[in-house]
Parts: sequence; C-alpha cells; structure tokens
Amino acid sequence: MGLTITKTGPYFAGAGGVAPNNQTEVKFSQLRNTFRLNNPTGAISASELLRDIDVANSTDPIVPDATENSAIAANPINTASNWEVSQFFGAIKFYDVEQDASDTNANFNISALSEWNSNLGKSIKKKFTLRGTHTSTNTSIAAAQILSAAWNLTLEIHGVFYGAGGTGGTSSSVSGNPGGAALSINSGRVTVDIQSNGRLWGGGGGGEFGADGSSGTAGTCFKDTTVTACNTTPSCPSGTVLVSQSQGGCCQQEQFCWGPWESFCGNNCVGYTQVGTCRETTASSTPAPVIGGNGGLGRGFNNFSGSLTGSGGASPNCPQCASGFTLQSGTGSCGSQGGTGATGGEWGQNGGNTGASGSGGQGGSAISGSGFTVVGNNTNTVKGAI
Repeated sequence: MGLTITKTGPYFAGAGGVAPNNQTEVKFSQLRNTFRLNNPTGAISASELLRDIDVANSTDPIVPDATENSAIAANPINTASNWEVSQFFGAIKFYDVEQDASDTNANFNISALSEWNSNLGKSIKKKFTLRGTHTSTNTSIAAAQILSAAWNLTLEIHGVFYGAGGTGGTSSSVSGNPGGAALSINSGRVTVDIQSNGRLWGGGGGGEFGADGSSGTAGTCFKDTTVTACNTTPSCPSGTVLVSQSQGGCCQQEQFCWGPWESFCGNNCVGYTQVGTCRETTASSTPAPVIGGNGGLGRGFNNFSGSLTGSGGASPNCPQCASGFTLQSGTGSCGSQGGTGATGGEWGQNGGNTGASGSGGQGGSAISGSGFTVVGNNTNTVKGAI
C-alpha cells in the first residue's frame, strides 16, 4: 500500500527538525508563532501551551495531543501545569497521510492503519488524502470504514468508493436485501471533503421476489369404455353412464326356406348388435399457484455493469387427470404464471417492489455512521443516503 506520512514538525528538534529548530533560548514568541497559527500575534500565556487532550471540545488545539507530543524523550508536554521548554523538543502540529492513486483496497479499514501512529483518536488535526480505489462485495462491510472514534480528521476524497449491491428476494426470503455502504464512520469529529473527481457510491438494494401466480380451477376428467349387446340397449358397468349408442352388424339370424319341398333356404337378420359408449367421470386436480422469480441484484461493485432485471416466474400449473383419463374440453382452467422478480436498484437506490409480501431492499448509504460532516457532495460524487 502506498501511503505517505507528513508531519508538520518536528519543531525545536535540533539539526534534524524544521524551523524553529533551536533548543536554546526558546522564546515565547517562537512557541506562539509555531503553535497558535490562528492568532500568531500578541501575547500568549503559558496555559495556552499545555497539551490539549480535550478531543470532544477542541476542534483546533494550539498544542495538540499526539503520540509524538506525549512521548518526547520520555518527557511529554504537560496537560495541566508546570510545562518545560524541553518538552517541546520534537513536537508536531499537524499529521497528514496521503494515499497513492494506484492503491486498490477491498473493505479498507482506515482505523487499522499503523501509519496513524495511534493518533486517530487524539486531538491533533489530521488529514487523510484518499486517491485510490476502494470496493466491497459484502453488503455488511463498507468499501472503507473507520471502526473507532476519530477526532479532528479530514478525509479528502479524490478516489472512488463502491459499495456492494444487495441480492434479490427469493422464495425463502421475499424482501430484497439492502445495498452496502461506500464509507462507514464510527464516531468522533470527521469532515468528509469530496472533490469533484471523488465517488462515494452506495450499492443498490435487491429487488423483491416476484408475486405468486394465481390458482387454476379443477376440470372434469373422463374415461370411455365400449360395451355391446344384441338387439337390446347395452348395460354399462357400475359408476359409468351410457353417453352414446350405435348399431353394428347382425347378431341374430332366422332361417327361412321356399320352393318345392322348401328346397331353397336363406337367413334373415332379426337382431343387430348395439354398440354403447360408457363414460366414467371424475374431477381433475386443482392447479396450485406457482412461485414468482427471484428479485434482481442491485448495482454495486459485485454487479458493476450487469443486469438488474429479476428472474421470470414459474410456468403455470394446469388441471391434471389420472392415468387413462382425459380432460373434458371446456372444463377447468390453468393458473397464471408466477410474477417476474423486481429490478434491483441503481447505485444507492432502493430495489423495486412487486406487490408480494415483502419489499425491495434499501439502497446502500454513501456515508453511514455518526460524527461526520460532508462538503462537496452532489449527484455525481454521492449516490446513496448520508
């Protein structure tokens, strides 16, 4: 990781320090000009040169509390009384960290950087110039985060921060999931100064699961069997009814003779086969509703340019008959197709709704947490709530 640390100082440190670097005949005016920068003229009292550890109230401490100022040759600048000039030998005023533009970080934990030298929670004014790329594919973790209280810190945003897109709703969890934050700040006093080329883009929320399709209605199933009888109406088996009847061939003949001594004989048909169709009927299945489709994935570093569209719902169920039976035309109806899942949200936007029992996921925040103020935000640099 490319980070450059710049300390304003050390002062009164001899040849290795910056002016004033004298360690003899140190004057009050030198201490005033070095540390009381907001009013470097006029008299300065000794009490103004105590090391200021009041992080809650001191926004611009004259002599800041810093690791460097509290461990000077084992003789820290006093915080209450009786300070000595030698305690200022090697003292600093400001603490700055600058990041290279080529840096790429996932789930960047700013508060864990050793480069702070434990100064993040102290009163010294600090600036972190962020130029790199910061990303997250986990909606529970911001692309960059400060997990502890940070006091008198300015984050100068030149780089980009992309939160994760929330996943869409499913049959087991209907609501879309929220998008992830671009930057999370725990507490303290932090100024987020967004430059024109900076990007703090929260992830989009996932789309809601598609609504279930409607149920169908049951129809009538039938199975036909053929029965025959000779010269009479056929009988149908129990549980069936005769639905049609037709006449077949001869089934009963009678002989007759004629001529001398009835030497010539023939046959007459006196009975015909009766062919019947017997029908058994029963109800079909009632088509059950089908589920909708999954909601779309929200825009985020895990879906930087892919589709936001939800999945289509399941095909509808139709009335079904038992083996050997046929659905009677004009009876029963199919259900409707499951609804398409809602679209995932664009950067920092909520996911869409479908009218199912849940909702679209909330868009991820550009900045979440507390203890911060923001300057330089507009619709291009910031996407998502602050």
